Amino acid sequence: MPLDHAADPSAEAKPYVEALARVCDYYDVDAESRYADLPDPARKVHYLTAGDGPPLLLLHGLSTNGATWVPMFDALTDRFTVYAPDRPGRGLSTAVDYRETGFREFGVEYVADLLDALGIEETAVMGNSLGGFQSLALTVDRPERVRRLCLVGAPAGLSRSIPPLFRLLDLPLVGDWLFDYIEAESVADARDAYRRINVEDDSALPDAYFEPGLVAEDLPGQRESLRSLMETLGTVRGMGPQFDLHEEVRGIETPTRFVWGTEDYFWSPSVGRPVAGAMANADFVTLNDHGHMPWLEPGDAAEEAAVEFLTGEVRPDSIS
Repeated sequence: MPLDHAADPSAEAKPYVEALARVCDYYDVDAESRYADLPDPARKVHYLTAGDGPPLLLLHGLSTNGATWVPMFDALTDRFTVYAPDRPGRGLSTAVDYRETGFREFGVEYVADLLDALGIEETAVMGNSLGGFQSLALTVDRPERVRRLCLVGAPAGLSRSIPPLFRLLDLPLVGDWLFDYIEAESVADARDAYRRINVEDDSALPDAYFEPGLVAEDLPGQRESLRSLMETLGTVRGMGPQFDLHEEVRGIETPTRFVWGTEDYFWSPSVGRPVAGAMANADFVTLNDHGHMPWLEPGDAAEEAAVEFLTGEVRPDSIS
């Protein structure tokens, strides 16, 4: 079944919508492409939704988009109604200048507004990387909105340490050069970047997976919005102070699971395990030979760890 898009896409949006349709077709997913009208500055947020059951909100990382979760839909959509938004400034969501909008507060505010627009009072939440940061911040600030919390891949916010490359993104000229360097211009480029940063083994990923991200770079405001967020995210001293949650998250009482690859590019399991151990209701699952986006690796280990927790088939009561 083709992707069900909310309206005829504009000429600018059409290539992105077509790329989304190819991803959904490859993974045999029946998904709907929808928009939610939110207060400024988010305004219009695009999201994919599929499945049947209680709600599950999926929050993607820094330079990806909602379609990054499509490979996991098959494991989720027979148990949940999933919602995978494009963060403002990614995909078909309205671009935002993050130099003017603090991400710590805005990242929670627009998600809460999106839940309101969808008529969802409480939801399970799953996040990756910067989306993991949002998931944690949402649970800290609006605990009544989060039923269960699953962090798949290392979430930002538990350590201000970041790889050297990302410490240079806020430097004039140097940051511009680095931004151009890490931007993919072809599927081959994107695969190479994923192997360097996101996965240990890209053999399970079809070319179609990378196409939405490549096409999205031509959407209005896309590059500028991402660059503005990167400038606030990375400094020569590490992550900016607004991204430091390591003390706040220890007070989270919501059932929480960390699913963390041993080969995560950004943070090793040694960063997250003590935090999980200090939380009242959390556990920690380590996946050998998995990278920063573990559900994209061959096999089902990440999906199984997430689904058994989100469905309540196991309770977070031990650190592994």
